[in-house]
Amino acid sequence: MADSQNEYQLMEINLLPSEYRQSKLNVSWLLDTRVIWATFALILVALVLSLLYYYVIETTRELKSAVEQTNQAIERERPLLAKIEELEQKQRVIKEKSEALRSIQVNRKRWVLMFEDFSTALKDMPGTWVNGIIQEAEEMNISCTTWNFPEVASYMLSLEQKQSVTEVSLTNINALKMNGEDAYSFSLKVKLNPNLGLETGAL
Repeated sequence: MADSQNEYQLMEINLLPSEYRQSKLNVSWLLDTRVIWATFALILVALVLSLLYYYVIETTRELKSAVEQTNQAIERERPLLAKIEELEQKQRVIKEKSEALRSIQVNRKRWVLMFEDFSTALKDMPGTWVNGIIQEAEEMNISCTTWNFPEVASYMLSLEQKQSVTEVSLTNINALKMNGEDAYSFSLKVKLNPNLGLETGAL
């Protein structure tokens, strides 16, 4: 009972006029859990963004350094690249010349084989001779004259058996007089073998 009577509570009373009173700053909200966690989250986000920024800066610096080293290596190797390009150009020129020479060689073989076939086809036909040959792509128009009519068919059959020929057709035949003798002029269309001169072992 006595202890209860001794207990008392201090009360602060401000007797100053209201215009002179100073209110105390209330900072108790700083201890609020929501404020603490929000502040922690902001700090964490700021830290993550800072690390990401420095990572990007460092990566960019490394990439720039790699590009610079690559450019330096290219500059060091530029004389070698120029030499390689020069050699490639020379190789192209040599290849073109080689192909041109091969084409000449193939054409020479074709003409040799073709005229050899045309002439040997007349081997057993003393009464027949060739007056002219005109080339049209892969065809030849051959103008001939003969004393013996049957040799027209014989010459056509003989030509068809030659390596340079794939087909023979009679395009024209006329009877005529030569030195008072009966003769015949005829024209043949000869289709040539497109692979003539390309076969292994050709002349």
